Amino acid sequence: MTVRPAHISHIGLMVHDLEGFVRWYEEVLGFQVSDRMPFSEDYPYYEGVWLRCDSDHHVISVFGLREPDPGEPSTSRAGRQGLHHLAFEMASFDDLRRLVRYVREHDIEIQGMRTGGPGTQLRLYIWDPAGNIVELCWAMDKVGWDGSTRPYDPVTHVDIETIDIDEWLAMKGREFSHRGVAREPQRQ
Repeated sequence: MTVRPAHISHIGLMVHDLEGFVRWYEEVLGFQVSDRMPFSEDYPYYEGVWLRCDSDHHVISVFGLREPDPGEPSTSRAGRQGLHHLAFEMASFDDLRRLVRYVREHDIEIQGMRTGGPGTQLRLYIWDPAGNIVELCWAMDKVGWDGSTRPYDPVTHVDIETIDIDEWLAMKGREFSHRGVAREPQRQ
């Protein structure tokens, strides 16, 4: 038996009209931009925008697609609008690490394991049976009362089973702990 996610974290989408998409979510639903990040030429998208509607760093990550290569087969995901990934938050680092072990033990192909970038969460990417990317993450940043986000490090490939979690948590900050997100005691 594997470990269950705690809740849905966010959705990642790919769109042709990035600015129109962002503007619509800002104007119609009151979302706010947490971060923007350009991508290098070897990606099918040129920029990502991370949007929030609460204190989570993002609930939508949206990627602006480049014009598709005319030589690219029409069955390719590159250049196609729609779902990029669906993300689930794990309750603790231990749960995320157990899930990585489960995936490896059951020969489920890993697309990647990363940290850094907007939101600075630890994450594992795998494919579901329909070919959708599933992100399983832990410790996404929260946005403070002033609405500012932390400067993010570049996206870095890691191995969640061997990462020095104490060093990573020292970078992350005191609001996170090894077992999960530390909560302030309730005042009565």
